[in-house]
Amino acid sequence: MYRAIASLLALLVPLTAPHRATDERVAFVTTLGRDTVVIESVARSGNRLDGDIIVRVPNTVHFHYQVELKPDGSASRATLDMDPMGAKNMTPRRTTIELGADSVRVTIDSAGQHRKMSHASQNAIVPFFMTGFGSSYGLYSSMGLYELYLERGVPKVNDTVSVPSVDLATGAVAKRRFIGRSATKVDVDYFNILWTHLTIDASGQVASADARETTEKTETHRTDFFDVAAAAKSFAAADRSGKGVGIASPNQIEKGMLGGELVVVAYSSPRRRGRTILGDVLPYDRVWRTGANEATTIVCDRDLIIGGATVPAGTYSLWTGPKRDGTVQLIINRQHGQWGTDYDPAQDLVRVPMKTSVLSVPQENFTIHIEGMGKSGEMRMAWDTFMWTVPISLKGVSS
Repeated sequence: MYRAIASLLALLVPLTAPHRATDERVAFVTTLGRDTVVIESVARSGNRLDGDIIVRVPNTVHFHYQVELKPDGSASRATLDMDPMGAKNMTPRRTTIELGADSVRVTIDSAGQHRKMSHASQNAIVPFFMTGFGSSYGLYSSMGLYELYLERGVPKVNDTVSVPSVDLATGAVAKRRFIGRSATKVDVDYFNILWTHLTIDASGQVASADARETTEKTETHRTDFFDVAAAAKSFAAADRSGKGVGIASPNQIEKGMLGGELVVVAYSSPRRRGRTILGDVLPYDRVWRTGANEATTIVCDRDLIIGGATVPAGTYSLWTGPKRDGTVQLIINRQHGQWGTDYDPAQDLVRVPMKTSVLSVPQENFTIHIEGMGKSGEMRMAWDTFMWTVPISLKGVSS
């Protein structure tokens, strides 16, 4: 998990405008580590853009979008068709968007329901598409539509463009920010908290997109055009045989017993997928959500001692901070129930050191385990070649 921005950019900010052809056929491949998770093909001819997007997380879903363009490059009409293919609990859907001078009219048809909405038209509002499903997102923004954004140029270095857009899937209106970092680098905001880094070639086309600094951890590369819709059939067949990509980071529940008391840790478990974890997927000297998706939580009805610190009975979120010098801190935070990017240090209850060790065999799945030894034990976190441990026990009870 990616529009005709030409008119808007011409009004908002000086542009560097490379020459490029209006007709093209191209594809983009997005990977999460060694796994291909999204593919997109784009065919541009004159005043029409057609794109096919296949998302494989958690199961295969096929999107087809079409954008009709005015002579000035702005969009007049856009449609998005969704075919769930191998995905469960989803129904086909069509979204139609009419972009007029005074209003944006949206129609969504799905499962026999016909829904309409409208928005007041903003200056050169453009169609946008980002997709993702459930708690484990195969999040992707259309590269073909990014190219329409940038068709007549890219923001100059250090210039910021705020682009009003309408989501092709939901009809919702929002703004996306583009920042020129260099002649060939443009950043696109990721929920206003992080950035996807686009590399632009000499003709103004998207050569690659690097989202590894976001929570998606994906990379996208431009390639020759191929029949993406046909490839979807083989992906859906892999889903049916149990060999698909599946959920990127499945939810896990760890239940440990300390002196007859239940201690529960809820987390999402990302996969290694051939990547280097420490220092890459998990940058040093940053707070990590200690899993994926929602913030990891620990629950106990009795007071605990974790790493020598008292943790009163209740629910807390768990965070970790691996440092370049090899040390790791466990952060126990009063806030819980939030998404894993929403860390508030003001809510920290306590920080305690963890013991670190190296595994002899890389571990594919991130795991958290509570090993009870009577009324005390330890909590272990392991992934790739690292293991972090911290002592945990019931307060006021001898082992």
